[in-house]
Amino acid sequence: MKRVFKEEEEKIIYTLIKEYTKKKPIIEIKSLIHFMNNRLKLNQDFNKNKIELILKKFIGNQIILVGKKLVKEDILETPIRNTINNLIINNPGININQIMNELNIGANRVLWHLELLMNFKYIRSIKIESQKVFFSFNSDAKYDLLFFFLRNDKVIKILEFLKQKEEPLRPTIIAESLSMHYNTVKKYLITLVSLNLVLKVNGNKKKRYLINKENLEKILIMLDNIHIS
Repeated sequence: MKRVFKEEEEKIIYTLIKEYTKKKPIIEIKSLIHFMNNRLKLNQDFNKNKIELILKKFIGNQIILVGKKLVKEDILETPIRNTINNLIINNPGININQIMNELNIGANRVLWHLELLMNFKYIRSIKIESQKVFFSFNSDAKYDLLFFFLRNDKVIKILEFLKQKEEPLRPTIIAESLSMHYNTVKKYLITLVSLNLVLKVNGNKKKRYLINKENLEKILIMLDNIHIS
């Protein structure tokens, strides 16, 4: 059974963690417990066991991390890290290069901040098409592919082109009209069909593609509402 602690008890422990981490990182829990036990030896509400259990809860919730000199609330106090976090929230599916270009900062600096944001569960990453892309940690993973591909310029061009046409079109026509490589167009058409944004129609034994207009509009509205919320 999971033990529940009083809010005030957790606040006392958290305050002591902040004091401890101002001087050094949390290298091992035993040292932190020893420090707290000495500070709280006159407080009858605490013992080593309770201190350890509260600390384990904080670690499990990524409020503190062993080996770090930071606690979760410190993470967004650094302006550039806060900016990166907000950029990811507002641009789900963004990749490292896009973050670098948007903020005009180098790879090592971006990677350092991304690692901290992931460690403390502000953001999460997945790999799509050999790209590592980022999302808010609490965002719903079932929409990741939609957000990712609807950020792709070539995907947007294909969708916009199909929206203007009433009849189903062959990939060769789409590729020629958009000055895009056939294999690229075919790859994204297959993806768009899987996402239910485009319909595949077999006519005269040749595959043709048609915009799924109604579903596209519903999905765009849904994603916009998710993003706003």
